[in-house]
Amino acid sequence: MSKPFDVEVNNSIAHIRFNRPEKRNSMNEDFWNLFPKEVEGLDDSGEIRALIVSSTGPHFSSGIDLNMFKDDVVEEQSENELGRSRGYFIQQLKYLQNVANCLEAARFPVIAAVQGGCIGGGIDLVTAADIRLCTKDAFFIIEEINVGLAADIGTLQRLPKIIPAGIAREWAMMGEKVSADRAKEVGLVSSLHDNQEGMLESAFEIAEKLVSKTPLAMWVTKEVLNYSRDHSVKEGLDNVNLWNAATLHKEDVMTTMMSKMQKKKPEYKNLRDKNFLKHKSTKK
Repeated sequence: MSKPFDVEVNNSIAHIRFNRPEKRNSMNEDFWNLFPKEVEGLDDSGEIRALIVSSTGPHFSSGIDLNMFKDDVVEEQSENELGRSRGYFIQQLKYLQNVANCLEAARFPVIAAVQGGCIGGGIDLVTAADIRLCTKDAFFIIEEINVGLAADIGTLQRLPKIIPAGIAREWAMMGEKVSADRAKEVGLVSSLHDNQEGMLESAFEIAEKLVSKTPLAMWVTKEVLNYSRDHSVKEGLDNVNLWNAATLHKEDVMTTMMSKMQKKKPEYKNLRDKNFLKHKSTKK
């Protein structure tokens, strides 16, 4: 099993870069299997404080690799076993949905850097990120409607919470190309860049700023934002009350305040320290 992406870690910033430009970075079986495990592993280490997801070549991703259907990854059983067949399909679909869900569940902020085409599964992925950048030549297509199905990995659930719901419906139902300018206009992406090099430079600048914050407060902020998106204001307020009551760390607050007074860079503990991890592995 070969990795369809490269991973680099430097100064608490992880960078996952898709490496199948000759296939337009389509998401093959290895991608669906390995990408969530990679993100979850980075999260579990407790050392990563920001993740950048980008790609190589002219396109970010053309979406799911159609060879997966040819190889019967989501296989059918006999008509006499329709219940089991449909149950298996649901189970497999939940497995595929984890490719996007893992980004949302990660305790660190995720930055998606998009160039060229971001199609189908690519949009599922970037809508689960926290911050999105793109090049001026980027374009977005919710392709699923054009091949006879409803997008089912996360776009229909997340996109209407990022951009106006009416526009999300138009994009999902029309299946037409959306330009980078339009994506910026409606709020899908934060900024446009002349080329991929400049976009990645900006992505790393943002990541470095994120890394400078306490990772505990960053985790709580992300959790509360995700929860509040899907709940009422009152429920969101009750939720942040519980999170801050449980995790508000006096040492982090004092470190922040002292660093501001002394005009120096603050240093915070990782979410898990190495001694804890060593102890955990010994117990196994």
